[in-house]
Amino acid sequence: MNIGSADIGETIRILRTARGMTRAELSEAAEISESHLNKIEAGTRQPGIGTYQRIMTLLGADVIIKNENKTLKGKCVEKAQGILLSSTDAQAVYLTRMLESMSENLNLVM
Repeated sequence: MNIGSADIGETIRILRTARGMTRAELSEAAEISESHLNKIEAGTRQPGIGTYQRIMTLLGADVIIKNENKTLKGKCVEKAQGILLSSTDAQAVYLTRMLESMSENLNLVM
C-alpha cells in the first residue's frame, strides 16, 4: 500500500482501520497506551522509531525510507536502510535499539 504524502499518524490510522483493528487492540499489541496511539494518529505526538517499527509490523506494513537528496545525511540514511533491510528481524531490532541508544547519548560524545 502506498500512502503517498500522508503523515505518520494518518498512515497508521489508515492501515489500522483497513485491517479492522481498534485503537485499543493496536495499542495493547504495540505495548503503548491507547492515549499515546490516539495522539500519534492525531499528529500531536511522533512515535519513537522502536514504537513505529512495532506498530508497522503489527499492521503488516513495510517501512521504506526514501532518499531523494544526495546530501551526506541522505547517503548515511541510504546506507543504514541497506544494512537494516539485509538483516534478520532480530538483527534489525538490535541495530535500531543501538541507534536509539547512541542518538540519546550524542551530546556526551560530540
